[in-house]
Amino acid sequence: MFHGTLARVTDVDPAIRVRLCIEDLLRERVPLFDGVDTLLQLVQALPSLEHDRDVRMLGGVLAESEHLPVGAARAHWQKDALHRCDRELMALERRHRDSVFYACRRLVTTLDGYARHDA
Repeated sequence: MFHGTLARVTDVDPAIRVRLCIEDLLRERVPLFDGVDTLLQLVQALPSLEHDRDVRMLGGVLAESEHLPVGAARAHWQKDALHRCDRELMALERRHRDSVFYACRRLVTTLDGYARHDA
């Protein structure tokens, strides 16, 4: 019988989880708005980023897409409706991609600064 504790994903340092999410966004492994939504949820575990300008900007970008089906919500939409909404979603992604990537890179720099400060 194993008497140690196994690390669960939720036990991973929140800053590491944020960095991994940013990496997924920057390498385009996830849809842009899905990644931003996940990133903003993960950032909530880092009070030091609560008022960060890049986090606020990402929240504003995400707010522009809240009327569109992203992530798990897509499973509840009909194909015709998805097709109509996808044009708008793709246009929003094209418009915001560079600014989201820029904000993500700045967040990595911000996290690096916190890591150096804590060391």
